[in-house]
Amino acid sequence: MANQKNFHYLWLSFLVSSVGDWLYRLALPIIILQRTESPYHAATIFGITFIPWILLSLIGGSLADNYPKKQILILGNTFAVFASLFLIIVLSVTPLNFYLLYAAVFVLASVDPLIHPSFQSIIPEITVSEHFVKTNATLQTIENTLSIMGPLAGGAIVMLIGGINALWIDTFSFMLAVLILCCLPQQKNTPRSQHIMRKLWLDMIEGARYSYHHRVILSGAMMFLMTNLALNMFEANFIFYMTKILKYRLVDATLAMAIGGVGSLMASIFAGPVVMHYKAGMLLSSSTILAGLSTLLLLLNTNYLYIGVILGLMSFFGTINVITYFTLRQRTVPKEILGRVISVTRMISYASIPVGSWFGGLLLSWGNSMFIVIMLAGIIRTLAGILARLSPLGKEN
Repeated sequence: MANQKNFHYLWLSFLVSSVGDWLYRLALPIIILQRTESPYHAATIFGITFIPWILLSLIGGSLADNYPKKQILILGNTFAVFASLFLIIVLSVTPLNFYLLYAAVFVLASVDPLIHPSFQSIIPEITVSEHFVKTNATLQTIENTLSIMGPLAGGAIVMLIGGINALWIDTFSFMLAVLILCCLPQQKNTPRSQHIMRKLWLDMIEGARYSYHHRVILSGAMMFLMTNLALNMFEANFIFYMTKILKYRLVDATLAMAIGGVGSLMASIFAGPVVMHYKAGMLLSSSTILAGLSTLLLLLNTNYLYIGVILGLMSFFGTINVITYFTLRQRTVPKEILGRVISVTRMISYASIPVGSWFGGLLLSWGNSMFIVIMLAGIIRTLAGILARLSPLGKEN
């Protein structure tokens, strides 16, 4: 019963921060496009938000395995409050200083890789292994419900009160998340946490070595490396594509995003029995291939409702993919090293996101059509699933 109550605090903090995150994700590109009309700057800023995952993930993993995870989550969200305030100040100055803007976005984005391993690895401490699938599905349900409501509500809020004011709400969400996380039970320090600075480097090497030798986990990270490259070539430029190329209103673009979120929500609902009854390797490779083929369907029609339906298909297969991999990783990796393994695999899988975002924006700034971007994204994602099927991951039960 206590474990269930503790998980309620965890998912409530996740819900609050996710609401703020949706406002941030919608407000920032809209502000940039309004002030610059540049797909390159909008896509580049999107990519910058993922660079900290490459640079800081290993540190976040080591912190998760050495410090009480509750403290890390609280401190991280507290730091995010001040980082968000810094970003608001930068965006409020005219003319816009892109060097300061890039720095502010980078600083705020640095919070997630430092606290995500703690968030993921605290789950085995507050629930039993039989509930891992249900727990991950619950978190995905929250995220995917917001993927439906977030674009509509977030787009309406941004249009009504403006992008800067929407960022103030994001700042408040970090404050509220801190208060909720304080309700989690206090954790005891481990002996290793007293020597964190001295052992940090060795811990990171240990996590990297384990991930490298665990071929199933490594194959999954490499699969996500390719899929994230493909997905973010398109996703980083979605608002520009809908509002500037196809000339849709922002409300139409956010409606397409909301329709896409229905696919994610459906996947999180059905994920439990699907993941329990089918081999993980088969699910991961098949869902990746189907997500890639779904991406190619975007080439057939530019109606915003049609685009929303296809986004729903992509989200459905992508969500099944994520829940399956998270559950596999939590079941197979020892708890004492789970935080570092999470950080290593997330670092690998996120390494391609800045490249994909930048490359997609670059193609558009060179005058290439979105047709080329979507076609490349679909082919790369499909290929990632085929290679995963042939790797050790594809043979995993």
